[in-house]
Amino acid sequence: MKNFSRAALVLLSVAPISIQAQTAGAYPTRLVRVIVSGSPGGTSDAVARTVATRLADRWKSPVIIDNISGAAGAIAIGTAAKALPDGYTLHSMGASTMVSLVVDGVAKRGINFKTAFSPITLEASQPYVFVIHPSVPAQNVREFIAYAKANPGKINYASLGENTSSHLGMELFSDMANVEMAHIPYKATNPILNDLMAGRVQALLGGALSSIPQARAGKLRAIAVTSAKRSKLLPDIPAVAETLPGYDIDPWFGLVAPAGTPQPIISKVFNDTVQILSDNDLVAKFAVTGTELTPSASPAEFKEMLDKEVDRWERYATRRQKP
Repeated sequence: MKNFSRAALVLLSVAPISIQAQTAGAYPTRLVRVIVSGSPGGTSDAVARTVATRLADRWKSPVIIDNISGAAGAIAIGTAAKALPDGYTLHSMGASTMVSLVVDGVAKRGINFKTAFSPITLEASQPYVFVIHPSVPAQNVREFIAYAKANPGKINYASLGENTSSHLGMELFSDMANVEMAHIPYKATNPILNDLMAGRVQALLGGALSSIPQARAGKLRAIAVTSAKRSKLLPDIPAVAETLPGYDIDPWFGLVAPAGTPQPIISKVFNDTVQILSDNDLVAKFAVTGTELTPSASPAEFKEMLDKEVDRWERYATRRQKP
């Protein structure tokens, strides 16, 4: 028994050293997995796949995407948080998943965003576009608020589901504007757009890639973007904050590793990812989709942003729970 215990202690004591030792070598020496919440095809998946492909080219080592769906992203985040912190499991995290889990009660799921991960870098941001059906007599946010106040409960707004950022972004708007609207949750973007263009719902915080073409065709009206300031990619569309100061819903995507991942590995992944995201051709490619590549200045800067986001949505969740 003593021999077994002594052997076990030796194994436990060298495990952290073996992980640290990898940082002195030519990381990576084997396949790196990047977990992405949800199915392939969305903006977060596109950003993650592009970064993974280019990292694999740089490292001359395979980097694969592992799409994990279910439980509003909790399964993907839980899997990433519990992975061995050796640099061979990374997670491309989306704001929508983080917001949903925080507001839904993240403590119930055993995930603390502030301690579960070692942030690496912000990757991209893509503000929602506030679009309405042309039958709504409003050309801007101020007129929309006036119409909503004059017609309480008569405006139906769509979202991609309960506690998603498209839902909570509109709830925050309703709170700040003091208007009453009805929430109609959907499971996919195409049915939302079909019903919005048909006038069955009247408002949506939608992605630029799907919303702007319909607005330019006159089928919808784009009255604002949800970022704190006007989007560099859509400079002619005002920000909601120009009418409601302090309003800011700016969906982002960022790269993290399990907490405890050695700092030399974090630094290497950060430096290589930032170089990739700073490529002018790649910036132009994503700009077409309304996505701005926004690498952090440092992992510490991304951690500060992530912590502030968690605090912000925890406060919002507390306010919502009050009678």
